Amino acid sequence: MTAITANKIFTFTGHRDCIYAMGEGLRPGTFITGGADGWVVEWDWQNPGDGKLLVQVNAPLYSFLLIKENETLLCGTRAGNLHVVDMAEAKETRNIEAHSAGVFDMLQLDANRLVTASGDGTLKVWNTDLALLNEINASYKSARVLALHPSKPEIAVGYSDYSIRVFDTGTFDLLTEIKGHTNSVFALAYSPDGKHLLSGGRDAVLRIWDADNYAPLQTINAHWYHINCIRYSPSGRWFATVSMDKTVKIWDAQSFDLLKVLDKLKNDGHTTSVNKILWADDYRLISCSDDRTAVLWAIGL
Repeated sequence: MTAITANKIFTFTGHRDCIYAMGEGLRPGTFITGGADGWVVEWDWQNPGDGKLLVQVNAPLYSFLLIKENETLLCGTRAGNLHVVDMAEAKETRNIEAHSAGVFDMLQLDANRLVTASGDGTLKVWNTDLALLNEINASYKSARVLALHPSKPEIAVGYSDYSIRVFDTGTFDLLTEIKGHTNSVFALAYSPDGKHLLSGGRDAVLRIWDADNYAPLQTINAHWYHINCIRYSPSGRWFATVSMDKTVKIWDAQSFDLLKVLDKLKNDGHTTSVNKILWADDYRLISCSDDRTAVLWAIGL
């Protein structure tokens, strides 16, 4: 096992309520946060300081998707709406009633299409002008998280009915249904090399699946409470998990050994549930929390 170090570099403060959503910004070195206060805030992790309030929407924010080609940020809310923000002008341009419940996750399938996942149990496929192309109803429970395979035309979806379903990204035919979790699936991530699918959720268990046939490979009791997010570092050397147990954990992506735990006691970390994580680069990552802060961490060998 390779020992690593981790140090807190900066704490970003200013939100008035829990931070649920985080994503990359339009400009290099920036990221976006949002949460229960409805604020969309841009931060600079290369030059940490005060954030810039871009817009405020009228509902808690659950998810973001940046469409770089047209400098647009999509903001998914608890109400099921998609708020469209012009990043260059820092203003909202559209408000779309996309779902009947919260928009928990979004991702871009290709240059022309994106997909949203909702608490109403549906997936919806849109073009980049936000015209609806397809609707997939595979469960009566919430669709919570999306992961796109890096090389195959497959998208994995985690549901609150304890299942993971894998769809063809062209037809959205169901390819396979993965069972193993004993509660809602909140977190999914494919490894950058496409060999593994990682999953986690309300049962606090990290599961590793063979992404060729989706056979189970390993089960790890990773956290005390919900696993809220899983993210690989850009190189694929490490991955991180965050949890309702207030911790950020860093793992070896080959051996699946736990390398580091970032918490309040030893690292001056978060004081409540950690909800999302974003790798700024291979040696810096950002976490956000119900404690209204985002934290920039430095990872070293």
